Amino acid sequence: MKTDITMRFAGLFSYINTNTCCVDLGGNVVLRIGSLGSPNGRIYFTDNANPPNDIRIPAGITVTDVTRNRPVAPVFLHNNPFGDFIINYPTNYEITFNNQVVVRLINQEQSTVEIANNLDHFVE
Repeated sequence: MKTDITMRFAGLFSYINTNTCCVDLGGNVVLRIGSLGSPNGRIYFTDNANPPNDIRIPAGITVTDVTRNRPVAPVFLHNNPFGDFIINYPTNYEITFNNQVVVRLINQEQSTVEIANNLDHFVE
């Protein structure tokens, strides 16, 4: 999926460390990308609270495996009944919110994270 919003470099996500890449989507929704141990990771969502609370996958979110051109289905793990998207190396992904690409994961054993110019990000 293409977007009219210009993407910019926002840092790196690694499948081999414990850093979590966070993107504030607005409206008290934070998209988080974390490692489950190489080569697996997960995409999940929280609010802006400190500490953050897990929330359900927001309506309008889709994750696409762009390497294989197929959607990624959410899973509901026992420790997060709100839903996760499981990702893995070496697949590339696009995350859309209300039909706009907001995040791209471009893999190199660690992912370059691109986000829409109008969004903020942070790493925990």
